[in-house]
Amino acid sequence: MKKQTDKVDFDISGLRGVPTFPMLNGLRFPLVGQTVLISSVSKENVPGLGVRGSVSVFSSSPPIVGFGCKTTNLVARNILSTGQFIINVPGTDLAKKIWQIADAEPAGEKELTQAGFTPIRSVKLSAPRIAECKAHLECSLDWTKKYGEDMVIFGRVLLASVDKSVVDAEVLERYKQLKLFAQLDNGIYGVIKETKKVTS
Repeated sequence: MKKQTDKVDFDISGLRGVPTFPMLNGLRFPLVGQTVLISSVSKENVPGLGVRGSVSVFSSSPPIVGFGCKTTNLVARNILSTGQFIINVPGTDLAKKIWQIADAEPAGEKELTQAGFTPIRSVKLSAPRIAECKAHLECSLDWTKKYGEDMVIFGRVLLASVDKSVVDAEVLERYKQLKLFAQLDNGIYGVIKETKKVTS
C-alpha cells in the first residue's frame, strides 16, 4: 500500500458559522474559482457591478449557472428586484482594478467609469455588459436558495458573447487569449497560461 502523505484535518461540522470560509486557520481551502464581474441593474435602471470569486455551471440543458453572495449586497438586491444579471469574464489585465472594487460594489454609470469600467448595451437585457471583459453571459434569474445571510443565485443563460479574436483562434489558443484567472488568497491570484490536450 502506498504511504499517505501527512494531512491536517479541520473539523467544521460543529460550528454554527465559518465567516471566513473557505479560509481555515489562515489557509485557503484548495477549491479555487474563476474571478468574474457580475453586472446588474436596479428597478430605477441604475447599473451596478460586483466581484465574485467563483461561478459554476449546474446544467447544460437548460444552461444554468450559479454563484453565491450575501443577501444584502448590491448584486443580490438588483437581481432579486429585476430578475436579470450578466456574468462578465475578465482577463488578467483587469486584476488590479477588480481588487480595488471588490469591497466597493460601484453603482451608477459614473461610478463604474471612475472605477475603470465601461458599461455597454447588452443584446437581451437592460443590465449592461462590461466592455473591457472578453466574454459575457446574459442571464435571467431562475432560482435562489438562502443559507442564513448568504444565498446561491441560479441563472438561465439567454445569450453568450465572446470576443471574435478568441472565437477565431485554435482551441488550445483560446484560453491563452482569455487569460482567465482565479483568486487563490488575499491579493494572490493564479492565471491559466498553459493549455494541454489529453492524448491516449
